[in-house]
Amino acid sequence: MNQRREQRIEANQSVRITILGEPEVQLPARIKNVSVRGVGLELQYRIAAGAAIKIELKDGLLLGEIIFCREDAESYYAGVELEHALFGLTELQLALSGFSDSLSGPEQAHPVIERRYQN
Repeated sequence: MNQRREQRIEANQSVRITILGEPEVQLPARIKNVSVRGVGLELQYRIAAGAAIKIELKDGLLLGEIIFCREDAESYYAGVELEHALFGLTELQLALSGFSDSLSGPEQAHPVIERRYQN
């Protein structure tokens, strides 16, 4: 009997993960399944429970914490509890690039704020 709160969707996507800390460590991984709250990763190395990680996707970024990491036949399987998910980063980058010209010029004060500090 499956007692999980959310349905898991099977996946098979190569990703790059970063173990956050000093120093940061980057490793290849494979997403094996996803749910609303977490991700199952296949890894070549054991990662300690409690480690904060970043998962880089083609157009997104996931931040989470390793909940467990167990040895499988020829690899390790880690359960990641997701904390934050960012998607549409390519679109965001394009939108921000339109502001680059206006931001590179001299900084201008807001007229109301400028007058407030002149008195």
